[in-house]
Amino acid sequence: MPLLTLEVCRVPARDVARLVATGRRALRQRRADPAVLLAKLLATTGPRFVPRDVRATRWALLTSRADGEPAGQWTPAGAIESAILHLRPIASRGRWDGRDPFPRTDLDDAAGPVVVLTRATLRARRVRTFYAEIPSIANDIDTANPQIAFGFGEAPLLRQGTFSLWQSAAAITSFRRDAPGHSGAMRRTAQIGWYAEELFARLSIVDAVGSIDGVALS
Repeated sequence: MPLLTLEVCRVPARDVARLVATGRRALRQRRADPAVLLAKLLATTGPRFVPRDVRATRWALLTSRADGEPAGQWTPAGAIESAILHLRPIASRGRWDGRDPFPRTDLDDAAGPVVVLTRATLRARRVRTFYAEIPSIANDIDTANPQIAFGFGEAPLLRQGTFSLWQSAAAITSFRRDAPGHSGAMRRTAQIGWYAEELFARLSIVDAVGSIDGVALS
């Protein structure tokens, strides 16, 4: 059963270059491991999910292993804030770099908190219309008030995604039902063709330590 490790680390501005350098070294090591299905070093944004909300001092390292083992720790000494989450896929659809990094499992929806992870590669000609939808979606998320929400990106504008932590699967269902901006954007996805590639996954928390944006995970 696959295991996803998400490490989120915030450092002082003077240490960003060192953080990114250590992240790239960890990335090379993990990608050399045949058990690793996916490894990504990701820049992050705040809960508005837009480029102008980039948090330059906070980065994330995402690793999915097919053998169910946790990835080695990356977070360097001197971090202002850090968190490590180990997650099991509940459901996943779509592709990331042409493959499914969270192979389907027989897990039911978790009784406790649930993580939602989305990511997409945008078509260049659709970037303007896509980002025009973001403010209304962000307002919906503010209203729904998940425990944690932030955006992430592999490359400016075109390769981006979101992470959100919800109290329960029921809270996610309620958001999808009651959020007009999000629902409208989802309906228009097939019509407009924003994405060259997309993925949506729900994951349960095996364990989590640290904090993100001041929200304690343990």
